[in-house]
Amino acid sequence: MSTVFLTITLLLWFLPSFAQSDYNSKELQRRIELNTNYLDSASSPLHPDSLRSFIGLSYYDIDESYRLAVKVKKKLGASFTMATSSGKLKEFRQYAVLKFALNGSKFKLPIYQNIKLMRNPLYRDYLFIPFTDLTNGSSTYGGGRYIEARIPKKGELLELDFNKSFNPYCHYSTGYNCPIPPKENYLNTKIEAGEKLLYKSIH
Repeated sequence: MSTVFLTITLLLWFLPSFAQSDYNSKELQRRIELNTNYLDSASSPLHPDSLRSFIGLSYYDIDESYRLAVKVKKKLGASFTMATSSGKLKEFRQYAVLKFALNGSKFKLPIYQNIKLMRNPLYRDYLFIPFTDLTNGSSTYGGGRYIEARIPKKGELLELDFNKSFNPYCHYSTGYNCPIPPKENYLNTKIEAGEKLLYKSIH
């Protein structure tokens, strides 16, 4: 499927969003760009058989109530190994525990730094936020989803935007080592934002 056709299709699907906030428009544009990247066979995580029929990732509607500004209280932990879908281990350390209210409840969510990426100047401030919730296995991937963020500057809040939550590449194809969210990262609510299931089963 051509990139032009995919872009036009996505614009038609999400056209009502353009009449909404600037945030909605930017998030829509991000999704269109991501779909275009997934269409590129050189870098796409999609299984080759699926790439031929790919028309776009599946998303919940953009909902600004899932976009939170959270104070980061640094709480460094010792390095530990996080299990992955392949059985291999990846080394992380806890950076902080976010406290926030969502869907009428209060939550605590640990966030992490990848030890290997910390040694790379380009990713020294990278934060990895895995989570599971009550939508897993029904409308979202059973293995949970991820959010990426950067360490905020002193005095600034961290944007915890569940609209940007995405599926591990393991949902799209085999051969990836996807970190499994720790049990501490379970949110006892439905996070109806971000990416949804694309497949009913894993390739």
